[in-house]
Amino acid sequence: MLLKLVDLFSLFSVVLRAGTLVFQSVLLGGAVFGLWVARPSGRISTDGIGRVQASTRQLLRTSALGLVAVQLLYLYVNSAVLMTTAELRFSEVVGANFFVSGCLVLAASLVAAGAVGSPKVSKWTLPVLALIVVGASMMTNHAASRLEGRWLSITLSCIHELAAGFWIGGLPVLVLALYRANDRATRWYVTERFSRLALISVVALAASGLMMSVLYVGSWAAVLGTTYGVMVTAKATMLGALLLLGGINFLLIRRASEDQALARLRRLLEAEVGIGIIGILTAASLTSQPPAIDQASDTVTLAQIYQRFKPKTPRLTYRYAADVANAVNPGREVRAYNVDGLRPAPQLVNDLIESESNHHWMGLVVLAMGLLSLLARTGKAPWAEYWPLLLIVIAVFIFFQADSECWPIGWKGFWACWAAPESFQHRVAALLCVGFGVFELRVRRQKKEDDPLALVFPLVCALGGALLLTHSHAISNVKENLLAELSHVPLGVIAVFAGCARWLELRLPPKDRSIPSWIWPACFVLVGALLLNYREM
Repeated sequence: MLLKLVDLFSLFSVVLRAGTLVFQSVLLGGAVFGLWVARPSGRISTDGIGRVQASTRQLLRTSALGLVAVQLLYLYVNSAVLMTTAELRFSEVVGANFFVSGCLVLAASLVAAGAVGSPKVSKWTLPVLALIVVGASMMTNHAASRLEGRWLSITLSCIHELAAGFWIGGLPVLVLALYRANDRATRWYVTERFSRLALISVVALAASGLMMSVLYVGSWAAVLGTTYGVMVTAKATMLGALLLLGGINFLLIRRASEDQALARLRRLLEAEVGIGIIGILTAASLTSQPPAIDQASDTVTLAQIYQRFKPKTPRLTYRYAADVANAVNPGREVRAYNVDGLRPAPQLVNDLIESESNHHWMGLVVLAMGLLSLLARTGKAPWAEYWPLLLIVIAVFIFFQADSECWPIGWKGFWACWAAPESFQHRVAALLCVGFGVFELRVRRQKKEDDPLALVFPLVCALGGALLLTHSHAISNVKENLLAELSHVPLGVIAVFAGCARWLELRLPPKDRSIPSWIWPACFVLVGALLLNYREM
């Protein structure tokens, strides 16, 4: 069991780090929201602001308890892996940096969960406890491990995490407050006050992020030439989308006299929350990668990137894989080279060809989904509404063909395939596709307004994008790992945007749905095109 845990450790570490960042951001953002944003005022009713403060405390308790659960798992997983791999006793693990950090976060979270019950006590203690959580979690990030410019890195990282907490962590609190407030004046009051805090936080977040990128990335070549640089680019793209939605929200706040403005604002804030959480997950992925500046000798050049990803005819056959694996045609030359110009072992070539063919077949299906979605959007082809059935095709394809070594066509058993990290992620994606297809087809056939099952579509898109952004590869070659990330990260970002666009199409007032209803099918078309040019050699 522990050995399997070690195999899945890279995935678990990112997920648990992401959970820590999300809950600590909401804890920090909620504490500041309750202290400053939801402050009573003579301009609004006592009952309205009281309901907002109550909803804030409720979310704070949930975040604190969530942080407790994540930290318990974090301590168990890291301790178990370290004890297994390094053959250490538990008493030797207790003094490790991650263990001290995790215990501090755990203790502060437990106290915070208890303090929420007393409004007078929590008003001032929760911000202090949230700062303790942020400080403790920073003990395990890149800034704390730097030898040069350490204090500058720690200062910038601190500003970055605080700004993210004030803004992104405060967004779920604001969304809940807008639902719980029972009068229009209170809703606009908390929205206006939060917008001022968010504006300052955005400036601090962008400035600190830019300076940290200079320190950790180091050069323009490393932006696309290292895995760390690619993840920073993905994070910056998410931030750009958040700024776009935030700018629209800012304009809506200035039109407070319009009743429709508040409805649009609430829906756009929901999309902001989704993108913000995925952005935090991307930030968590960065912690599992060494800074680009420390990989100067392992930077992939633009010429090497172009050589790998220049447009080629899709590979829709598996015969070369069979030739290599079974030596049926040993005279045939397999032109397969890695990024360093070396020819991989025949079995590895077999695996790479199989992977490319899988992605290209999937690209055809996803491209067809996107085109059918666009056709259905025109209203001139009702039959195109059945495009979700293609998702079932994708799920079946993943289970039967994604890995020829796995059950039911390979020598590996059913549960053994689930234990392998990469196969595990593929099969989770297949299950998501099944749920996605079934629920979306039902929604399109019944065409109910405000059907909660319709939200399965955007949620699955976002989860799929998140899975791609945390997708781990068992690749020891650093440069090959970067090229794999260059294939997966754009797909993950586009999937997140597709999910948000569909969410807005469903949640915005009917007259505002036109633009997002065209965006998500276009995202599917783009994903399909990228998959058709997917390369691993």
